[in-house]
Amino acid sequence: MSHLLFSRRLVVINGLIALWMTCLANTTFLHTLYTLTPYNGIQAGLFLTSAFVLLWAYLNLLLQLTTWGVLARPIQSLLLFFCAFGAYSIDTFGVGIDTGQIQNLMQTDPREARDLLSWHLFAYVAIIMGLPLFWLWRKPLEPIGIVQNLKHRAYSIVLSLALIGAVAMAFYVDYAAIFREHRQIRYTVNPTNSVNAFINYSQRHVVIKKLPLVRYGEDATRVPPSNSKPVLMVLVVGETARAESFGINGYARNTTPELAKKPLINFTQTSSCGTATAVSLPCIFSGFTRDDYDDELAGHREGLLDVIQRAGYQVTWMDNNSGCKGACDRVHNQPLLPTRTTAWCVDGECQDDLLLETFIDYLKTAPTQDRVIVLHQAGSHGPAYYRRYPKAFERFTPVCNTNAIQGCSQQALINTYDNTIAYTDYIVAQTIDVLAAQAKNYQTALWYVSDHGESTGERGLYLHGAPYVFAPSQQTHVPMFAWLSPNFSLTHLEKAHCLEQKQQAETSHDNVFHTMLGILGVKTAVYDAKLDLSSCAK
Repeated sequence: MSHLLFSRRLVVINGLIALWMTCLANTTFLHTLYTLTPYNGIQAGLFLTSAFVLLWAYLNLLLQLTTWGVLARPIQSLLLFFCAFGAYSIDTFGVGIDTGQIQNLMQTDPREARDLLSWHLFAYVAIIMGLPLFWLWRKPLEPIGIVQNLKHRAYSIVLSLALIGAVAMAFYVDYAAIFREHRQIRYTVNPTNSVNAFINYSQRHVVIKKLPLVRYGEDATRVPPSNSKPVLMVLVVGETARAESFGINGYARNTTPELAKKPLINFTQTSSCGTATAVSLPCIFSGFTRDDYDDELAGHREGLLDVIQRAGYQVTWMDNNSGCKGACDRVHNQPLLPTRTTAWCVDGECQDDLLLETFIDYLKTAPTQDRVIVLHQAGSHGPAYYRRYPKAFERFTPVCNTNAIQGCSQQALINTYDNTIAYTDYIVAQTIDVLAAQAKNYQTALWYVSDHGESTGERGLYLHGAPYVFAPSQQTHVPMFAWLSPNFSLTHLEKAHCLEQKQQAETSHDNVFHTMLGILGVKTAVYDAKLDLSSCAK
């Protein structure tokens, strides 16, 4: 037995690594299977044992087939890396790892990535990855003949296949029913969930980068109303704000006292295109509906801002987030005020007052002309919610003053999240006040929509990014509302009337593209009046 455990033979090492992965990196998968079994008592124990054996056999088969020669240890190390980070995300936040999660991770910025770092994460990495890597690399592999190596590997592969077959024969109906009814469970199998998602993302990303830009809405034109002032439209893209936490949407807490005083046109039944910024943000500006959204095509095709700019508007993007995901690549990007970073930024993370001050400063010198300005908020991005608002907005206590949110009570977590909503209420209300003060120069309007929502422990889920088909309403039901100045409403009476009529209708990110074109009077063949909330066309 001692010789077996400490043998440097690759076949044995693979079996031990598979056992390590099964025991430490797949606890959520095994626990979920156990809770879904129809059995009790001894039968439930047998089913859980079969799941353990099935998973070990599957991972052992994977390792035996992929680890050869000098690449064996790097591959083993990479799989342990995926296991450690995958297990942390799954066990801590209740999220499955799919292509969307990898895309969200790869397109984030260093400050957001830093918010995910915690001692809890370091513990996962040290135990699941660090310990076996130390054991794996501390001594060279024992040389073994090719024939003997193939023979031992064949034995291990046959053993894995036999175990998989035996479990399938004994419990096929149970596994088939569970995986058919709960397909999201496959996103919790480490490390194949992360490996498959990363490969899919990489392939798609490489393809998109090589494709030429596709022009869109090339016929876009606009005829301004006669004797009217220029239009100033501000589109505020919120971050991680969920509709159910807004007081103006009926939330028990008054998280939006300032917006409640404004004459808003509030769309209370709005759903997002995705559950992560990397999907929702480009989708909003793409011209696709959620059902038709093509990430590959959207990644190399012009979008809403290109069309509006072509129609004669000066378009400006201001960003206090991780970028526009391609939506603003061909319009003016206004940097945030460097002179105000000391007031609103800590360790490279800036609160949205910096975005507001940049907007105000920009208007002081910008020539008066038809304009569309996009403000991309930091909003309520987690898990470090406590960093998203000034101390003055700590209205709901106690709070969760850490990014290791699993160590906070759910109530403290919700309190902290609600404070971010209260701060967004202030920022957007202040933006409206700035626009109202521009009545002498512009017809002003504001549109607010969040990119996706957020889970704060409901159903054991945290943060966002769940596969859309399984995502809870907290991640997909988002706030969306409009504010129109009196002079804008007078010039666009019919549009304002149509918007007001649809406040209780089911709306979504699908409407934003066409509603912006409609409100701004942009004529183009890519416009669809049926998706324009400012049009009463049926």
